[in-house]
Amino acid sequence: MSMTTEVFNAWYILLQVVIGVAVIATFMVYYFQLLAMRKATLGQNLFAIHTFVFEESFRQDRSTLLTLGESGKLFKDWTTEERRAAERVCAAYDLVALTVSYGVVPFNLISDLRYSMTKCHNVAEPLLKEVRMRRTPDLWHHFTSIVKRF
Repeated sequence: MSMTTEVFNAWYILLQVVIGVAVIATFMVYYFQLLAMRKATLGQNLFAIHTFVFEESFRQDRSTLLTLGESGKLFKDWTTEERRAAERVCAAYDLVALTVSYGVVPFNLISDLRYSMTKCHNVAEPLLKEVRMRRTPDLWHHFTSIVKRF
């Protein structure tokens, strides 16, 4: 039984269409898997940030810094431990801001940190100025830039 050219061409075109549909379906499956993995990664990153920010030692450091602001204690009168606590808060919030600036976590997902970050930045402003003059001008700059975005 021989196939005519027209029949052969029809089967060939049908086979090419089936292959094309299979390739498109495969890419769609991969795309949706990628979206699911992104959502899972985003959730993990957000959970890690919240775990980090609400960890007890960080909360104590943040409390120390906020208490300094509420008491009106001048920067020159801060103790060494108070300065260290403020530096740890600045470094931690800089890391949070860094994850946002690189798109690891979207900006709108850290909005619940707005008050704390802004308040801590305002209290730490003298420290930031001094440390940037002494060490490097861009130290903890992600922290400053994210606070400006709020």
